[in-house]
Amino acid sequence: MGSADRPARRVGGPVYTDPMTETITSDDLPVLRMRALGLTADAAGSGAGAGSGSDRVAAVAHRMLAVQGQDWRSSRWALGARAANLTGSEVGVADVAAAFTEGRIVRSWPVRGTIHVVPAEDVGWIQAATNRKPVAGAARRRELLGMSDEVLDRLIDVSREALAGLAARGEGLDRDGLAAAWTEAGIDWKSAWRYHVIWWLCQNGLATFGPTDGSVEPRLVLAEEWIRHPRTPDDPLAELAARYAAARGPVRAKDLAWWAGLTAAEAGRGLEAAAESGALERVRLAGVSGAAGALWASPEVLGSAAAVPDWLLLPSFDEHLLGYAVRDAQLAPEHFERIVPGRNGVFLATVVHRGRVAGTWRRNARKGGGIGVAPFPGARIDPAALASEHARWSEFHGLEPGPVELAEAAGG
Repeated sequence: MGSADRPARRVGGPVYTDPMTETITSDDLPVLRMRALGLTADAAGSGAGAGSGSDRVAAVAHRMLAVQGQDWRSSRWALGARAANLTGSEVGVADVAAAFTEGRIVRSWPVRGTIHVVPAEDVGWIQAATNRKPVAGAARRRELLGMSDEVLDRLIDVSREALAGLAARGEGLDRDGLAAAWTEAGIDWKSAWRYHVIWWLCQNGLATFGPTDGSVEPRLVLAEEWIRHPRTPDDPLAELAARYAAARGPVRAKDLAWWAGLTAAEAGRGLEAAAESGALERVRLAGVSGAAGALWASPEVLGSAAAVPDWLLLPSFDEHLLGYAVRDAQLAPEHFERIVPGRNGVFLATVVHRGRVAGTWRRNARKGGGIGVAPFPGARIDPAALASEHARWSEFHGLEPGPVELAEAAGG
């Protein structure tokens, strides 16, 4: 019997009792993704038991492979929201800072030229596997900025000299401090250059964002001094595909290609290699033919029985949406501009109901730990239903929970 003739797997009730089943339904997709994303209790495949808060944060980073890090404060909650689902004591922002300062996680540009939080030992090989396109486009960017290759080389040399030895003392430079070193060296640099130079240093594995006290973004250090145990997998593409899909699956090849900045052929080869090794399992989306219906997920996620929480408050830029090229399973397409107003690339924090986005939220700093919630048109969000999740977020940040207030929907 072919896979198209087999009954669809159901994840809302008994879990996968038929070993011959190879099909899931569209209703199953957001549920399975929540489990893969570590957003359910006892997240499947977490690989972490009881331990310190920084142990659990590091375990989440390892499992996720890379977590969006454009917004430093939001990335802390992306890690904390998942770490709280692992066995052990509660976690807080100090535990995220500890994981950075202990050299277990770093902040850098591992995929598609976008900043992420990554396990320290993994950032180098990920960049080697994925940085071809971002690096190739850098020359054109420098031309537009009016920066010559000779000036770039000088900026790199001065940066490395300024950062040398800081990692051994658990210290580093912030962006302003590094730029001050350029000025002291007599370089006539332009403000528009700073981001590009720091990106170039990190993208090419020369520097990374490491130590922090938690109140500010991690500071720059030399990667070779800070990262003590770099890894190189036997098949980087297969490991990239396996770990990406295990933490986000079921996924399409298109999702991996977009997320990692790979070609379609590279994404397909990585997924096939991961499936052949047993790290991933092929499944199909019922009623969808061709590549759009071909999915990959880890056996652990497909076999999990963890219940999906009714409500979650996820940070801006969370992998719940940013982990995929096609997000329809989690977000109705007509609401996209409510998440990214004006399509400006800035993803708002989301209220998630059983795996699907129901609105946005933001902290109301004038009311301590209070938040304002903007439901989507037609969505019903009872502030009382968010109390437990709001308390979890408040505790992580060391805040007293304030009021949960309904506001107008984002984007009008």
